[in-house]
Amino acid sequence: MTENFDTIVCGGSLAGSAAAVTLARQGRSVLVLDKAEFPRTKLCGGLLTWKTVRLLDHLFGETPETLREQGIVKYVSDQYSIRSFTSTLAEGTLSYPFHLTDRVELDNRLLHLVRQAGAHVREGEEVVRCDPESGEVHLKDGRIFRGRYIIGADGAHSTVRASFPEVNLRAMRRFTAATIEVKIAAADYPEPVDRPILYIGFLDAGYGWVFPNGDHLLVGICGLRRRDTHFAKLFRTYLDVLGVDPAVITHQRGHPLPYGSFLHDPVHANAMLVGDAGGYVEPLFGEGIFYALCTGMYAGQAVAQGLKNGTAPGPEYLRRLHRTILPELNGSNTLRWFLFRAMKLFGSGAISRFVNLGAGPLGDMVHGKRSYHWLKKKDWDF
Repeated sequence: MTENFDTIVCGGSLAGSAAAVTLARQGRSVLVLDKAEFPRTKLCGGLLTWKTVRLLDHLFGETPETLREQGIVKYVSDQYSIRSFTSTLAEGTLSYPFHLTDRVELDNRLLHLVRQAGAHVREGEEVVRCDPESGEVHLKDGRIFRGRYIIGADGAHSTVRASFPEVNLRAMRRFTAATIEVKIAAADYPEPVDRPILYIGFLDAGYGWVFPNGDHLLVGICGLRRRDTHFAKLFRTYLDVLGVDPAVITHQRGHPLPYGSFLHDPVHANAMLVGDAGGYVEPLFGEGIFYALCTGMYAGQAVAQGLKNGTAPGPEYLRRLHRTILPELNGSNTLRWFLFRAMKLFGSGAISRFVNLGAGPLGDMVHGKRSYHWLKKKDWDF
């Protein structure tokens, strides 16, 4: 017998958890399906901005203090550094500190709170097909569930998105970045790291990072693929320049990252896309945590409102996306190409002058206090 729910959320990571907890707390029947067993490995710098901290508190009641008590926040710093391979281009102090987290534990904690809110969570259940018209979701083992609505929170290789007839998959692939990251002991790094560090200038459209994470560091690169770019070799060169001994690298992992592939219309029939499934990652610095949480919340609220009023949730979800999220992503994308092209024409010094000229407002832009659209003051609707 097919089980029926108000909403089926495909994917139990940040976007899925935000959607599910929003609906469950309003008394709606929600099924969350994820092919992984939590806690599971998750590659991510784990950096929380000011807007993300606010949203985690709003959605889950989790604060930097509670996350630190649980060992999820691993490091806090109000300093930053932007470097090339040969020099420091900009560094300074921010109006609000970055909070560096363990994504494995953060995702696991939020999914636990989803269960507490009353949602049905089934791990180790792989979705292989869905039908946005009927609301049917098919699992690998042949079982079928049905929801009045489907929320696709199933990542960059979304099965739900594959069921949308008009998504330009070629464009999405073109603007999906390759990412490689390793976790190494801080003691094995050539120098102490007390702040997030970005490295630029060695990729046409991308960057590298070194983030403190407790007694470890997260070291990685991210960039759009070019025909002559071999990311594995580039990553080895990156580690050599940083002075990292290859012998300390035990696990090297890669994953796709939406990097300018965000959709303007992530709704089809009774299904909608959130988080990485819709490409909702900020295209300059690759911030995805906030946009996953926020789009998941918007979709959950739109479905809850639609169920209450007997109306389709798609238009309300689109309205909020276009009012609040897409202006940020479009603004970031414009700024991304301006800076990368300026750097290609004038060298990394162009970035140094740009950042140092407006360090305070630019830092507030990253945190979400100001908009990527002309640095205007940003008002979030939560």
